[in-house]
Amino acid sequence: MDRLGIAGALWLVAAAFAIAITIIFRIDPVHWAVTFAFGVVAAVVGMLLIARPSALVLSASNVLAVAWILLHAVLTVQQSDELAAWITDVALLVSGAVAGLVAYRAAGSATVTADGSA
Repeated sequence: MDRLGIAGALWLVAAAFAIAITIIFRIDPVHWAVTFAFGVVAAVVGMLLIARPSALVLSASNVLAVAWILLHAVLTVQQSDELAAWITDVALLVSGAVAGLVAYRAAGSATVTADGSA
């Protein structure tokens, strides 16, 4: 598996973790909707990085990584009085940050063809 495939797999792991945590533990409807949607988007980006990597998907991964970090940083601050929620949000933040960083680093070494595929 190439580096883009590894990044895609990391996004899939982050997405699965986020969706599972959302379904099991989140009770606030806004948190639930937003984190579930982010998980679905992360899964789509992960699958595209594996199956059809392109410059557009790499850009989407970069944007998703920044938004993911911001979302989970906000949730971490909001839920700082609950240790379990805080730890979970930090773990989710780190999982998305790692996936985004690996994709970003892989983009630097990937060769994108004229049709946009990597």
